[in-house]
Amino acid sequence: MARNPLSPYRFGLPMEMSFGQDPFMSLHREMNRLFDDVLRGGGGGGGLLAMPEASTAGVMLMPKINVSETEQEMRISAELPGVTEKDIDVSLDGDMLTIRAEKKFERKEDKEDFHFVERSFGTFQRSLRLPYSIKPDQVKAKFENGVLMVSLPKSKEEERTHRIQVEAASSAGSGKDTSSSKQSS
Repeated sequence: MARNPLSPYRFGLPMEMSFGQDPFMSLHREMNRLFDDVLRGGGGGGGLLAMPEASTAGVMLMPKINVSETEQEMRISAELPGVTEKDIDVSLDGDMLTIRAEKKFERKEDKEDFHFVERSFGTFQRSLRLPYSIKPDQVKAKFENGVLMVSLPKSKEEERTHRIQVEAASSAGSGKDTSSSKQSS
C-alpha cells in the first residue's frame, strides 16, 4: 500500500490514542504547566516573570506561513494576529522577501494586575529566499482578519536553469587550425 509522503505518520498507534492521549503531547503540556508555575508564580506569589513587560521584552516571534504558487505567481500568507496594517512592513530585496510586524503590549492606565500573560507581544519577522525572479513593481500585499496575503508575480526575464549546449572537441590529429573558426554570439 502506497503512503502519501505528506500525511502525518502516527507510529502505528491506534487512532484514538494518537490524538487525545499522545504521551509526548501530555509531557509537553505538563512541562509548559510547570514552567508557567515557576515563571508566573503559580500559586499566587510573584514568579520570575510577575511583570508582563519582563515576559515580552526583546522577544522575536516568527509568524506561521503558507507558500503556494501558480504558473503566474507565488503566494505567501502569514498569520499576524493582533497587529494592524500600519504595523506591518513587507520588503523585497533581490530574491529575499522579508515580513516584519510589531504587536505592542496594550497597557491601560488603570494599572491592572495580571495573573497570566499568555498572549505574545513583540516583533514578528520572517525572511524567505524566493526561487524565482519576481516583478517587484507588481507585488501586492493585503491584510485581512489577521492574515497577510502577498502576491508575487513571476518574471519571465530570468530563468534559474539554463541549458548549455556541449560541442564536440575537434580531433588533435586532423591538422585543421581551430583558432580561426567562426564563433556565434
